[in-house]
Amino acid sequence: MAASLGLLLVASILLVCTRLLLNWRRLSKAPGPTLAGCTDLWRAYQQCNGRLREKLLELHSQYGPIVRYGVRSISVSDPETISTLYGSRAFITADSYKVLAGIQNGKEVTSLLGTRDEARHNVMRRSVSSAFTPTASLDYEKWIDATVEDLFSIVSKKSTVFDLSSIILWYTMDAASRFSFGEPLGCLQAEGDTDGTIQLVRERVAYWGRWSSLPQLERLIHRNPVAMSQGRAPSNMAGRALAKLKARVAQSKTEYEHPDLLAKFLQASKDHPQLDTTGVIGMLMSMITAAGDTIATTVTAILYYLVVNPESLKKLEEELLQAELPEIPQFAQTSKLPYLNATIKEGMRLFPVMNWPLERSVPAGGATIAGMYFPKGTSVGCSPLAIHHNAEIFGGDVHTYRPERWLISDPERLRRMDATHMGFSRGRRDCIGRHIAVLQMKKVIPAIIMKFKLSLVDPEASLEADFSPGLVHMKSLYVVSESKH
Repeated sequence: MAASLGLLLVASILLVCTRLLLNWRRLSKAPGPTLAGCTDLWRAYQQCNGRLREKLLELHSQYGPIVRYGVRSISVSDPETISTLYGSRAFITADSYKVLAGIQNGKEVTSLLGTRDEARHNVMRRSVSSAFTPTASLDYEKWIDATVEDLFSIVSKKSTVFDLSSIILWYTMDAASRFSFGEPLGCLQAEGDTDGTIQLVRERVAYWGRWSSLPQLERLIHRNPVAMSQGRAPSNMAGRALAKLKARVAQSKTEYEHPDLLAKFLQASKDHPQLDTTGVIGMLMSMITAAGDTIATTVTAILYYLVVNPESLKKLEEELLQAELPEIPQFAQTSKLPYLNATIKEGMRLFPVMNWPLERSVPAGGATIAGMYFPKGTSVGCSPLAIHHNAEIFGGDVHTYRPERWLISDPERLRRMDATHMGFSRGRRDCIGRHIAVLQMKKVIPAIIMKFKLSLVDPEASLEADFSPGLVHMKSLYVVSESKH
């Protein structure tokens, strides 16, 4: 009996070792940690501990433009690959995006970000694209103005010391709710998460972080027939979006003086029958997730970099003063201010919100990327942080916050930097709401800088965040605020 158990143990060990060896040999020509090539548990460990983002930067410095960080996962830091990976229809999103699909009534609800079906993605995007043009985005300026007023009111009432990251998050969530649903969540007024929406958003991207490295295991646990039939879901985001949709449909209102995104989605569903209820829910999930937390992270990071770089802050203040802006500036007044534009681009370059490569699956027939051939099914992507630290593109001081790098007179270098910047992703799946995001940033950042003088409570404080979710979750950043008026 003991001998049989011993033989079984040896056989099991041999089978595991054989599988690990076969995994490693699959892409053995790609450099990287040996353990990462043997099992995706290496990637899962790095990801869940929030270390994958910086680890990939270290590995690229050690190995060059191609790094292996999983059994089938390849990170590429060569900017020349961006157009291939994100501009071609042949490269669909990798398996890691599957876990983003919500579950409602026993069925999967895919968002614009999460769907891997290119045909469905194209239908969803085309049907609502008119709601996100630069001109259409101006329809939402009224909602943003009202939220900036609320932000000023709350900051003015608070003590001189407060958590900047929380205040900005409450602002962006209220603003996103206003231009999405026509009313604020009430986060600023309550100084917190009023109905659990922030928690839902963070649960969703944290779930992505936990399971994106092991999507097959996630499907086995959470999307098996039993789990689906019982209605168990990774999060309640799809249910919250459905509730918003049902409430609006019950109003039977078709005309709005200032239409919000939901009104435009419903109108689009009439003009494009392919955008069904599931599609509208998917769009709402995308808006709730992207328009709040990600913009808050970016705005907080930009304000931090300005505070700790007083020379840059002074240049921005002088530009805003010369522009003779009102307390809450209009986008038309700030949209073309060069130094403001440079501070935003530089902040997004140094502190991108995506924590790992934007993964795409190599199509049938394989593909040669950055000089190396990869077979079908390989997940290949560019890490925004690694791309943004390319010294050949951005200069030798890539670790330094220097908005002036965007104000040079060399048009070819500017073109290369713009083409390499991945703040809003790239290609066919770039951020559909980027014009709204830019509108927000070019209004709220000048408004805060003109009205308040900010300084860090701890002069040595750094930007701290949770890098384990799919998107950065900013931690507390305490500042001292003084009114300039």
